[in-house]
Amino acid sequence: MSMKDNDYTCPKCKGHLNVGGYLVFATRTPKRHKGLILLSPKVGEYNYVHHEKLHVKKGELLDIECPICQADLSAPKNKEHAMIHMLGAEDNSEYDLYFSKVVGNQSTYVVANDNVETFGEDALDFDELFYEE
Repeated sequence: MSMKDNDYTCPKCKGHLNVGGYLVFATRTPKRHKGLILLSPKVGEYNYVHHEKLHVKKGELLDIECPICQADLSAPKNKEHAMIHMLGAEDNSEYDLYFSKVVGNQSTYVVANDNVETFGEDALDFDELFYEE
């Protein structure tokens, strides 16, 4: 699945999150430092950019918010992941996109109905993360 021209939106306000080749999020570190973080919109690519004074450390759990409406984008059943909506460029289908909020954790899940595509070397079983109690 080519992810180059997918469109990404906030599940709360439906605002567009991709600008200039990045996904834009408001973030807060465990030490309460705030800033914007720019992620690659290509699923399975884990590059990110942020201001040099926003110190993020590998292994830290970040708060991820919509930069438009400030909604907490934590996934409903797993607070270590964020969830946004993705509109596929090729098929115009809507997907839920889950990604880890832990710095350096490479796990992403693209979900449509019961179909789950998993990306990243740190990805675990989706059902265990989001459905089992």
